[in-house]
Amino acid sequence: MSSFLTSLSEKYQLYNEDEAINVIFNYFNQSSKPYDDLLENLSQLINSNNNNNNADTNLINFLVHSFLQWKNQFNKSLSTSIIDENILNNFISESLPIVCIEDFIEIFQIEKSYLINLLKSLLIYPTNSHIYKRTLNIIVKLNYQLEFQPNEILLPLILNSKDHLIDIYLDNHLQYEEYLINLLNHLYENGGKKIQDILNNEYNMKNITFNKKTLSKLAVRYWNLYGNEQNERYPNLATLQNKRTLGYLINVKYNNINDDKTMSDECWNELVGDIVQGNDDLSEYFIEILADRDDIAAVKYWMAQLDRPYYTLPAWVQKYIHIKQNSESKATPCQQIRKENSTIDYYNVPLENNEIIFIDSMPAYERLLDRLFKNNNEEILIGFDCEWKPLFNHTSTSKQRISVMQIALPNEIFLLDLLHFFHTCDSESIQQRLANRLFDNDYVTLLCYGFKTDAAMLVASYPIFDRALLSGKTLLDLSLVQNELLTANRGIFPYATINNNNVSSKDKGLSEFVRLCFGKPLNKSEQCSNWERRPLRNAQILYAATDAYCLVEIYKFLLNNLQSSDYLKAFRGRKPKKLDSTIARQIDENFQDTPNNNNNINQSQTLDDVSQISNEIKRPSQIKFVVDNMLYGLGKELRVAGCDAVILGNDDPHTDAIRYARAENRIILSRGAPYNLLRSHTVEGRCWQPPLNIPAKQQCAAVLKHFNVKILPEDIFSRCTLCNGGDFAIVDGRDMRILWCNMNNYLIKDLEPDLINYKSEMIDIDRMTLYNENVPLDLTGLTLKNYRSYKEFYICRKCGKVYWQGTHWRRRLNRNTLLTENESIQDDNDDDNSDDGIIFYDAESTI
Repeated sequence: MSSFLTSLSEKYQLYNEDEAINVIFNYFNQSSKPYDDLLENLSQLINSNNNNNNADTNLINFLVHSFLQWKNQFNKSLSTSIIDENILNNFISESLPIVCIEDFIEIFQIEKSYLINLLKSLLIYPTNSHIYKRTLNIIVKLNYQLEFQPNEILLPLILNSKDHLIDIYLDNHLQYEEYLINLLNHLYENGGKKIQDILNNEYNMKNITFNKKTLSKLAVRYWNLYGNEQNERYPNLATLQNKRTLGYLINVKYNNINDDKTMSDECWNELVGDIVQGNDDLSEYFIEILADRDDIAAVKYWMAQLDRPYYTLPAWVQKYIHIKQNSESKATPCQQIRKENSTIDYYNVPLENNEIIFIDSMPAYERLLDRLFKNNNEEILIGFDCEWKPLFNHTSTSKQRISVMQIALPNEIFLLDLLHFFHTCDSESIQQRLANRLFDNDYVTLLCYGFKTDAAMLVASYPIFDRALLSGKTLLDLSLVQNELLTANRGIFPYATINNNNVSSKDKGLSEFVRLCFGKPLNKSEQCSNWERRPLRNAQILYAATDAYCLVEIYKFLLNNLQSSDYLKAFRGRKPKKLDSTIARQIDENFQDTPNNNNNINQSQTLDDVSQISNEIKRPSQIKFVVDNMLYGLGKELRVAGCDAVILGNDDPHTDAIRYARAENRIILSRGAPYNLLRSHTVEGRCWQPPLNIPAKQQCAAVLKHFNVKILPEDIFSRCTLCNGGDFAIVDGRDMRILWCNMNNYLIKDLEPDLINYKSEMIDIDRMTLYNENVPLDLTGLTLKNYRSYKEFYICRKCGKVYWQGTHWRRRLNRNTLLTENESIQDDNDDDNSDDGIIFYDAESTI
């Protein structure tokens, strides 16, 4: 590389951005052909990095962006030199990192029309080629998607089922998502029977072959993601989704895929009826499927149910009915299944029907509360379960909500109508009271089974349950007990074997647990029924009651057969794996679904937070933070200042901050809608929203001022900025010189001849770790030029990151980049405008 690029690279790798910019400005100020020199240096960088298989995209982007700054700042009237068109095309289409495309276009003043024509010429390459993928990314980077016709980009991707490329095209942009859904909805006019005609006549796409089944899957996938259940706006996609659901239900009934027997004939009829009732297209499609399955009895039944006279059906269906008219109906698969089911001896609730109470009014609800709170300070055992209508579209936007909550006491079973009654109750005085009693009470043991799904649905249906659920102290998940006993104490179950043979039971989950204890499985045939219909059928009521009450019976069985009750008590409060994160993610989804959630900051709450802060001066070691993932830069700055700051990962739900705050006494820092959510779950003054739309250093200054934290020089870089560790090993510079040579394949005799006989005291050179430790050391940033410049190095024992007192450390001290917000305001009249952090205090003045 040229001396210019060598100097620039060294400054940039040392994070000396100001000096690196000066190198660039000085170089181009002296250049007689700055544009040509820019291209030449970019070519060298790109070729050098390609040869090393490690393109330094950041440095290339830095050079391009700095050149644009130089041009705008010093050479506004400088005309663009004549550059070979092919060279520019090559940079855009092949070599230049996409991140700097926009600056490159502005530098060379490339017209939009020219760019679009260039990009169109590149779209002829196969969609799986590198050039095509790069071209698509450039189009997205420039926000040019709608500059192209559907047949140029989107339709070929759709017809070839290139979901990953479609996702790139959409770029999480609402406008493009709606554009895609509208296009798919148009393709499926008339039930998708005219797709080929639409392609031919409207988009001039002749002789296109595509897989109809794959295309319908793709269409439904994006409808589920972005259609937001807007059936009236996208009727064709809604119909397509319903047809796929019908196809699944047909397979359940006729292909014997209902192995778990979770859907009775009544359930099946209810679900199908909800889909096809009132829709002529779907009802005709459904009857055609039944005829194709050769089920004449079902065809006649649904003709009557859907009011579809003989003459309104397709000709081939009419012919089928005519042929079958005088034939004897054969038993359908569902009838055969019903005969099989009728021979099974299922577990039944040992209660009379009048002991099952359906709660859909306040008097009945008061009876439940009376039973729950009758002896407030006595231990109470409750069987718990929930039911909701099944969905078959796996859409993230569907509002699937709990319909019935079952609460089983030793002598009564209450079925609480959450869907139609409970939501009418006052949230604080009635709903919260029930939530606290069930999930956050020292005297209640709540028996459940596989509670994670129920918990997510509860929070989705009634967010007021979230606080109590996060406590979860009452929970006793019997699925955990079952798993452990089957491994460690299988002999406790009298029906562990079937007919004295070591044959595995076909039953699963709770049904199998009931069979192990009582020799009879649960009848799960109502599990997938429509729980939103009212009134519930008797079979549904009995199923719901049984599912909750059997948990009480299982607990009693185990209590009688185990030597000590302590074993079961040890499971109380033990949560299933990832339960907290499941609840937290659902809380996040609830907030994302809240209208205008990004603008719902309550200023009075922020003022209340301020009033809670003590005037006592704190040191960084006396305060701990948990920082939301959207404030990553702030979290790093707090670590630089010596504060213990946990930063949530990108995939972590915002509400993980609650867990850290409670378990480790941390203050939550968040913003926007998550701030409102998190603040409602924390003690006053323990959740704060930093100022928005300012640099991270200034946010850090505001946080430290707000919480009255004073920083001394020894605090700077006293915590690892990568992992938040606070334990460092101090290593002699000679140890690090030997390690650096070893890691970079240099011979000691060539670079460090005076250290040939030196034996490292702290570092195991062969393992590249500290002695007696296993964390690999990270020497990022240490180069041939600077590795000999420091007498001491500091190694984070937690992650292995190596630090030294270089320019970063000196800049913090010499330029006062850490200045409290108060002082920065007072110094507004000073010439130095770089103060944006925290000021240092000497020990005496702090005291």
